[in-house]
Amino acid sequence: MKNALLIAGLILSLGASAHAVPTDVTYTEGDATTLYKTGQQQDTSVGDVLDTGDSVKTGDDGQVEMDQKGVTIKVSQGTVFTLMENAQSGQSTPVLSVALGSIKFRYDKLTGQEPLVRTNGAVLGVRGTEFTIFAGADGSTLVAVDSGAVTVQAEGKSVELASAEGVEVALGKPPGDKFVVHSDQIDYRKWNDDKLTAMLADPATAMDSIATTMAEYIRNISDYYSSYVDDNQKLTAVRQERVKIFKEKGASEASKFLDQMEMPLANTTGLMELNMRYYSIGALSLRRFVAGRLYVKLKSQYITKPQDPAWMDFVARYAAFLSMFEQSVAPHLVPADI
Repeated sequence: MKNALLIAGLILSLGASAHAVPTDVTYTEGDATTLYKTGQQQDTSVGDVLDTGDSVKTGDDGQVEMDQKGVTIKVSQGTVFTLMENAQSGQSTPVLSVALGSIKFRYDKLTGQEPLVRTNGAVLGVRGTEFTIFAGADGSTLVAVDSGAVTVQAEGKSVELASAEGVEVALGKPPGDKFVVHSDQIDYRKWNDDKLTAMLADPATAMDSIATTMAEYIRNISDYYSSYVDDNQKLTAVRQERVKIFKEKGASEASKFLDQMEMPLANTTGLMELNMRYYSIGALSLRRFVAGRLYVKLKSQYITKPQDPAWMDFVARYAAFLSMFEQSVAPHLVPADI
């Protein structure tokens, strides 16, 4: 709880400095809901403006189209999409996150500062003008490029995709081999159903893969939290020093100290929290939309066979996974996340 309070306070301070890009809702159809970072939830409507931390979730008949400074984002049915940020090279970078479902991205022009796109198991660097992301129930990712170029990264490896090329990335694995494809040739429902069927056929292996990915999220959270705590302690001392300088040497000297010492450290501290937040939300997405859904599907499958060895083995793995999440991720979340 202490961690959550620290983070909640810093999130407010980041609001004014983060390089967020407002995203306008331009079209909606069917069931679509927006969850704002404040915890407020409402039906998604044309004219809504989304910002970092806000999510859109569509139902089986829902579709949403958004515009983010020349980037058209078409959210298909059964999709969960979140606007995020992380820190790279000393500054914040917008991230478009697809937890589940499919989204088509179209760029009117390329500026060299395109947002990253991420799923549960891959990160995309965008140098193309039109491509589609498919995020599966098992955490896998399928990328299909219609035009331009996209770099797909996972597990320290990367693949460069050109027009009419695609690649699949299994959760916790590097990208597979490229293949020729157009996004309109892919039936997302069938592809996703096949992934779910395979996951249900071998839930132990699926759970191990999910747990391995969660462990990597937790490692990143721990590293950034440690840096955040150290930087925040230094920042507290620096702020106290600035107050002392103001009293002893006046406003001019205190202002110089603020610019030269306090603001750079405050920026670094904020970026550490930004990345900690980035990986915490990624971990929550993995728990909620991959592990949680697998549990629900299997529970219904084994509801009349609660003592089946396969079910009991899965439950033990799932319980260990939840314990890992509750101990290492949950303390870094805020009430609005849950």
